[in-house]
Amino acid sequence: MTREITIIGLGATGSQAAHALLHAAPDVSLTLYDRQPLRCEPFRGQATLAASAAEALRESAVIVLALTDEREIDRTLERFSDGKVGVDLQGKRVLDLCPSPPDWVRALGAAVSAAGADYRHADPREVAGERAGPHALLRLMLAR
Repeated sequence: MTREITIIGLGATGSQAAHALLHAAPDVSLTLYDRQPLRCEPFRGQATLAASAAEALRESAVIVLALTDEREIDRTLERFSDGKVGVDLQGKRVLDLCPSPPDWVRALGAAVSAAGADYRHADPREVAGERAGPHALLRLMLAR
């Protein structure tokens, strides 16, 4: 069965996640986006390279936010001063890897849930490096 996963943010954590998925699960259909398009280039031919965050969000049922700070997440999800998520996340799963304060994580989780998506905040160490491994990463992203 083919699974569709989007990773937004291709810094160290997002790139490691993308490499691990491509290695462990060749049947995964991977979409990638980063505000710096050159970060996506190493994956050309192995993944769909989205032209915008909005396009990347539309492509998959599982969204991995591998962004470095809360402002980037808010921009990506069009979450502004009212705290509501402005993009369509209905029926999606969102895995947030950004190290954030607990109060902020709870508020984002509530906003994502109100937008009709499942939300999980994970410590980036759960999916990066040797400790997790590619199969653990895949289970984390696809688990309900």
